[in-house]
Amino acid sequence: MPIITGIVPSPDRPGHVVILVDGVEFATVPEASAADLAPGQSNPAGPAAPPRRPGEGAPPGEGAEKTGAGAQKTYERALRLLSFRARSARELEKRLIEKGEPRDHVAAAIQRLCANGLLDDARFAEAKARSGIVGKPRSRRRIEQDLARKGVARDVADAAIRQVMADEGTDELAVAERAARKKMRTLARLDPAEQRQKLYAFLARQGYAPDVVRRALRAVMDVRDTPPPDGEVE
Repeated sequence: MPIITGIVPSPDRPGHVVILVDGVEFATVPEASAADLAPGQSNPAGPAAPPRRPGEGAPPGEGAEKTGAGAQKTYERALRLLSFRARSARELEKRLIEKGEPRDHVAAAIQRLCANGLLDDARFAEAKARSGIVGKPRSRRRIEQDLARKGVARDVADAAIRQVMADEGTDELAVAERAARKKMRTLARLDPAEQRQKLYAFLARQGYAPDVVRRALRAVMDVRDTPPPDGEVE
């Protein structure tokens, strides 16, 4: 059973706290969202009920207790899945149902996680966009397709990409140029005409628009092929 082992102030996000689950950083959420959480929180069982006599009906409330226990089990499974890696709400919902959890329990778990700030499609989309823009260069279209497959709404994905682009002071062309320069290292032995052809095809397959591809090729290849000014030595 996943256990909250710590709730500490976020060092880089004022007004937020970092939730530790089983000693590992799990999520950063607004402080108010964690107001009802506490280290060691779990769902301990109450005192054991006395055994029933043969033919005796279930005590009042037992059905509700079983339903509550089932919902808590689904919630804890959702926490375990999130502890392995971040997921979108739709992705988590689909995985829980695939594992046989009742749909009503899944819906309740998703709602609870969102309310506590532990599940946030906007935050998930921004992290994925940042990875594709700052890390391995990926086109806006490819990032949007990836987020759509994970169930993130198009407007949420678009806002995340725009936010990361603004934060990093970059744009689609700059990302395409980085991708092109990285690919060029694998084409070094080819003649310029073949390099250009293969590089164009590579960028097109990555989802960059034709105009962005042409401009990236000019920036990467034409600058490289331009001779140095008179009197200068390469």
